[in-house]
Amino acid sequence: MQFQIMNKITKITKFWLIQPEKPPLLQVLAGGAILPDGQVAIARTLPNPSHGTFPSFTSFQSLQQKRGREIIFTQTSFNEYEINTFRLERKKDVTGISGTGTVAVGCHFKGFGGLAVMQWLTEFTSTAWYIAGLEQIELIHGHKGKTRILLDVEQ
Repeated sequence: MQFQIMNKITKITKFWLIQPEKPPLLQVLAGGAILPDGQVAIARTLPNPSHGTFPSFTSFQSLQQKRGREIIFTQTSFNEYEINTFRLERKKDVTGISGTGTVAVGCHFKGFGGLAVMQWLTEFTSTAWYIAGLEQIELIHGHKGKTRILLDVEQ
């Protein structure tokens, strides 16, 4: 499957969670994104892979400070852990619920097992994780080509 790549236009802020005293290649604990509604989505690698959301950046930041971890904001990959943001563009709304145009945005944690998180920009915002990543999102929400995933790329 191929996804169309767009220039960097994103409503999502990416960040990295690191453990400062670890050697450089072991510092990255998680990659994350602040979603449009303020939730924080993270994908963790060490010591055990996991993923989840926090209700706000403030709550996430407070917890990480207590643990002595640093949050680094950057749109580029860190220590070869790749994270890309994307938009879900709908040409035709077959269900009559989400509308057309940009209906959702998300983050693809390629360097963290390929999973993805997506948030709907509709009146009733919802957030969901997709273990099989972009392919699963296209299978569920693509409506046989009526909706496209547009990846934002690092410049």
